[in-house]
Formats: sequence, C-alpha cells, structure tokens
Amino acid sequence: MTTAAKQPLKSKLCSVLSREYGEDPGGSAPSWDRCLIVEVAKPWKFEVAESSHFPAGVSEALDRAEKAGKPARLQCVSPDPEYSQEGQTRVMLFSRPSGPLMTYSKVDYLVPSDQVGRLAHALLVDSDAVDEFAQHRQQSDGVREILVCTQGTRDVCCASFGFPVYNALRNQYAPALNGGLRVWRVSHLGGHRLAPNLVDMPEARNWVRLGTEHLDALVYRDRPVSEMRPFYRGWIGLRTPHEQMAEREVFMAEGWDWTSRRVTTSLVEPANGSGRATVRLDFEDQNGGSSGSYVAVVEAAAVVPTMHCMADEKPGEAEQYSVSRLEKTA
Repeated sequence: MTTAAKQPLKSKLCSVLSREYGEDPGGSAPSWDRCLIVEVAKPWKFEVAESSHFPAGVSEALDRAEKAGKPARLQCVSPDPEYSQEGQTRVMLFSRPSGPLMTYSKVDYLVPSDQVGRLAHALLVDSDAVDEFAQHRQQSDGVREILVCTQGTRDVCCASFGFPVYNALRNQYAPALNGGLRVWRVSHLGGHRLAPNLVDMPEARNWVRLGTEHLDALVYRDRPVSEMRPFYRGWIGLRTPHEQMAEREVFMAEGWDWTSRRVTTSLVEPANGSGRATVRLDFEDQNGGSSGSYVAVVEAAAVVPTMHCMADEKPGEAEQYSVSRLEKTA
C-alpha cells in the first residue's frame, strides 16, 4: 500500500481538503442491517439523542436491541411542513432482507408523540407489540425517501454543502414527482468530509459530493450511471469496503438497470490483513428472469489524509481501494 503525497494541512473545510487530496469515496459507505428513522424537532445538539426534543424511550430501545444482538442505526429527520403533523411523530424502520439484496423493507408510522418510545421498542425488540400500532401505519411502500445530511452542529460541511442539495431536491424534484419522492433533512450520516452526503432509500445507496447539476441523473436516471462514479460511495447493505467497491464497478458496467436486480455478494478470498480480496457477485432479475455472476479482485491501493472541521483532533487517514480485475463469469 502506498501513501498519497502529503501537503501541509490547511485550515479549511474538511470536504474541500478531501477533494484536493483526490480522495475516492468508493467503498467507504456505512453498513446498516436496520435503520430507525425518528422525527425530531430542532435545535439538535452534536449528539442528536441529547437534544431537548429527542423522544423519551428511544435510546433505551436502541440499547436493548443492541444487547439482544439486533442493532439498529439511528437517524433523525427534521419535521417538514408537508410530511409532518402537529402532535404526531413519524417513525420509520428500514430493514435489510435476509437473502439477496435489491431494496430494504420499510415500515412507516405516524404516532402520537408520547408513544414514540413504545413504538421504537416494539419495532426493535418486541415484534409481538407492533400490532398495537396498526392504526398508525402509513401506506408509503412506493415512496422513495432521500435523506440529506444537513447537520451543521456536527460539521459545518454538512450544512454548507448539504443544504443547497436538500433545497433543490425538496423544492424542485419532490413536487414534480407528485408524492413519489420525499426529501428529508437528516442527522449525521458519517463521512462529513464527503459532503454533501445523502442516502437514497429504500435502495440504500450512498451518494456524496453531488452538485445541483447532478440531481437530474440521481432522480430521473436520464444519464449514464458511469457519469456518477465519482459520487457513488457504496451500497449500505454490503458489509465490507471490498464488496462495496466490487458492486460499484459492476453497477457502472451494467448501468441503471442494475438497481432492479437482486444481488448476493460473498468474499471468495477475504483480505485477512493483506488488503486484497476476491469478491463474487451473483445476480438475478427481480422477477426471477436472467441471472449471472461477476468476480472482482479488489485491493487496498493507498491512503489519503483526512481532518475534521469542528474538532481539535489529529489528522486521520482514509484507505483507498481499486478494482484490479473484473470478470463476468456467467
């Protein structure tokens, strides 16, 4: 592994510095099996769960789920005049399927605000109690949810670069799709140096560094996906950087049709400390039609320096990966 040539770190935004060092975001997406989305009124603290409006009981439900071996990621969204209701709180849970991956499943609720903690416990820990909330279930299975990080209390880049993208998506694209798209201001997604940072659910694809000029391609998919390579961080349903990098390479080769396929990945040869891994991707059309496989060799190629905008911390490093071989085997 080589180290990118280092220049003196300047006092500038971490996202700007990341671009200057040529950091490739590929393979750095977080990995979630479950993600709990909770509406929380602002202001937000650095840790949103410590904010004054954070619902009672949610942290305890997350802790119990963690101890039970069923952890869930927490993301908070800001109430929206169109999506939200006075005295009600929206709670969504996205869950990764146990088999091949195409999209996450979603359940969506609007509950009285004093019941949020109980609902979180039912969704995360005690599934037998979910029926109690059936009357609050919302029918939004066909709605695309784009979560854009704008949490300036976590890092200034999220607000500076995230808000213009959120604003365009929310006020131009969402209305044009007549209820088929909701756009949310979301809490810290991780990787603020890659801002603007968004997750497109229920596909669970993580896109970064997008400008407003790229949003037609993101929303309408009217341009080759290969043009979006620099902005694709990875698929959140995949657990390792090597799998995420291999999937990105196949996605770029197959085009947007790739998003309608059910995919299973496996590490044929794990990295085991070497930085090099062989990944197999098996896919089939969602209706059980054509199928095939790819094999990719992914290697750790370099590291680049990183920094934080709002924390007095030593500079860090981010690993960089490359796909040295990709072969369609069937």
